[in-house]
Amino acid sequence: MTRNIIVIGGESVEDMTRMTPIDEHIVKSSGKTRPSVLYISTANGDDRIKICDFIAKYETAGCTVTTLAFFIPPFPDAGHISSLFEQADIIYVAGGNTRAMLAVWREFGVTGLLKEACENGKVLCGVSAGAICWFEHGHSDSGGAFALIDGLGLLPGALCPHFSSEAGRKASFVELVQRDGIQPAYAVDDGAALHFKNGKCHRTLHNSSTSHAYEVAAAAPYLQRISRAPDAATNTPT
Repeated sequence: MTRNIIVIGGESVEDMTRMTPIDEHIVKSSGKTRPSVLYISTANGDDRIKICDFIAKYETAGCTVTTLAFFIPPFPDAGHISSLFEQADIIYVAGGNTRAMLAVWREFGVTGLLKEACENGKVLCGVSAGAICWFEHGHSDSGGAFALIDGLGLLPGALCPHFSSEAGRKASFVELVQRDGIQPAYAVDDGAALHFKNGKCHRTLHNSSTSHAYEVAAAAPYLQRISRAPDAATNTPT
């Protein structure tokens, strides 16, 4: 069973309301023409507008979208949550507060269901908090300052989202990777994504030619831009 995880560094306001090349790749990765998508909006506090925007854009691609919300009644019970995961071909995790999201997931048994979904070949994906959660470590500001926090461990190493768009992100992540010697370490710009197959980086995806993904080494040179197509892999120092 192939394990697919697609991690997006960040989205523009426009990207949130239209199918992007990255979104289209996510749908294609399911292997179905009309896949069922489960949208988990825990990190943004189940923001109703963001939920509606996501449903609208993925429905334009022929997807059936269901949602898992913990902050909007009626509140789900364990049986309903489990059935949502069973029916989904794609599980998409929204961005927001990573620490709060992981705490809610632990309380409601979502972490175990996500790990089971990965083993069952469902496509796991997400943006920002929904990208770093899959790794052993994620670079997050959800505690008020940049830090590495523990994720689900479905992918090895660490990930940093919003790498080139948020002040202090790049310097902080490189410093933490150096300090702790964490490897592998990946960084992704807004508008870029990495697709992992069976735990290995398979290819890069882009909504913009100015958006990139990087491998971050524990020693100089610290950054190598990842330029990886399905059948080739070349790294360009930057």
